[in-house]
Amino acid sequence: MTASLSKARILVIDDFQGMRTMLGNFVRSMGVTQVVSAGNGPEALNQLRQNTFDIVICDFNLGIGQNGQQVLDEARMRNYVGISTIWVMVTAEKTTDMVMGAAEVKPDDYLLKPINQSLLESRLEKLIARKQSLVGIETAIKAKDYTAAIAHCDLQLSAQANNPQEILRIKSDLLLQIGDYNAAKAVFESILVMRNIPWARTGLGKVLFYAGDYEAAKLIFQQVLQENRMYMEASDWLVKALDALGDSRQAQQILQEAVKLSPNSPVRQKNLGDTAYKNGDLDIAQKAFETTVKISEFSSHKSPAIYSGLAKVLTDKHAPDEALKVLARSKVTFKGNIEATIQTAAVESTVYGSMGQTDKAEAAMATAADLMSQLPGKVSTEVAMEMAQSMLKIGKKEQAFELLSDLVKNNHENLEISRQVANVFESVNMKEEGQALIQESRQEVININNQGVLLAKKGEYQEGAKLLRTAVQNLPNSEVVIMNLCGLLIGQMTKEGRNDAIIREVKSLLDRVREINPANKKHHTYAAALVRIAGGR
Repeated sequence: MTASLSKARILVIDDFQGMRTMLGNFVRSMGVTQVVSAGNGPEALNQLRQNTFDIVICDFNLGIGQNGQQVLDEARMRNYVGISTIWVMVTAEKTTDMVMGAAEVKPDDYLLKPINQSLLESRLEKLIARKQSLVGIETAIKAKDYTAAIAHCDLQLSAQANNPQEILRIKSDLLLQIGDYNAAKAVFESILVMRNIPWARTGLGKVLFYAGDYEAAKLIFQQVLQENRMYMEASDWLVKALDALGDSRQAQQILQEAVKLSPNSPVRQKNLGDTAYKNGDLDIAQKAFETTVKISEFSSHKSPAIYSGLAKVLTDKHAPDEALKVLARSKVTFKGNIEATIQTAAVESTVYGSMGQTDKAEAAMATAADLMSQLPGKVSTEVAMEMAQSMLKIGKKEQAFELLSDLVKNNHENLEISRQVANVFESVNMKEEGQALIQESRQEVININNQGVLLAKKGEYQEGAKLLRTAVQNLPNSEVVIMNLCGLLIGQMTKEGRNDAIIREVKSLLDRVREINPANKKHHTYAAALVRIAGGR
């Protein structure tokens, strides 16, 4: 037994008291004194929310409610566990569906029942030795200081840590997150020179995807799947590349193959539903959405968009009464969630519209619009898209155009959002008008940014700041415009000297960008420049 294991804080999750007692006794016999147990998903998540654990030993089957896979998925999504936390999945099940599903959430180890103390101790000691090198990296990630996290990765690699491949994978993910694609590419290529590893080759495909070379990315992902058809991450990225290339038919085929191999992913099943609906394959779409509703019941991926998707399919299949029943379930399931209410009401308006009940369609849309006005600039892209599509379907063209234009302007460099907006227009046979709106909206923001940069170069900082402040007011979620204003104000202080009011303004702007996108490429650079200026009294 290692000293580190004896000092570990351990959470045991199992729905059977006898199993919790046995596992607790095992780890106490190893010298562990801090052992806590939970009998189901909610209890486990509550413990993980309130406490920090070094090791989690979790049974896959937890009875009614969430299973172990879903608990791990939600714990990660809520940042209750980090990369240095050891998660061991214990299971008696050997079905392909279970194995594939659990493998996709990537626990640190699996133990098949029956297990004994010797096996558990051996596995835990090896995992602790591997995970100790990740503590500093995790601390930096939690602080959202990704540059520092990458530096910690390099430090561990130079110290010849015993888990170099794991650290390289974390480093490459961080590099992709901050947009340093050249550095990420170098990491992937250095690995592939030594060995053909699926995650590294998939990473190379991601670099090509982010560079906009979707065709080359597609070929990489296809190559990975030819070599390992069970590698689901490559399958998901192949779908993204095909979507970017406009090949939704092929994307649907890949998704159908993927859900046969691993049917318990709510995200993938919903993606199949959305893609099949776009392609007009309503039977496949209905089945996918119904499956998603079922498997997401206790999942962190449960969302009103699943119910809305199913309701739209049923409406198009001339079953509006069934669609309204689905939306009624959504209202109950997501009661108190304003965004969910907006989305449900928006789709409800299109259902009533299809039934010729204009008054009810107008009333539902009015409800959605009123609620949306209470959340200015804070409604998610998904909900805004749903709202705009419903507006177009019931003839509220002007309002829809304004909403979609704002979406493009706030995300004018985000090609994925532009594609989604284009899809909304295509769904109502307004492709050309959509293309014109996207082009005009993007160009408007580009012109404002260019004008602001030009004024800064001329030294006309006050005029430039005035222009960009107005743009930020009109486009509160445009990280590009916000960062351009930050750059201009920092440039002004670099030339004219420290200004406390401007320092406070820049700090507030940087905080806003961190909320919008914690991995913004320029954030760290501007934050460091602000520290230098603030220190120069």
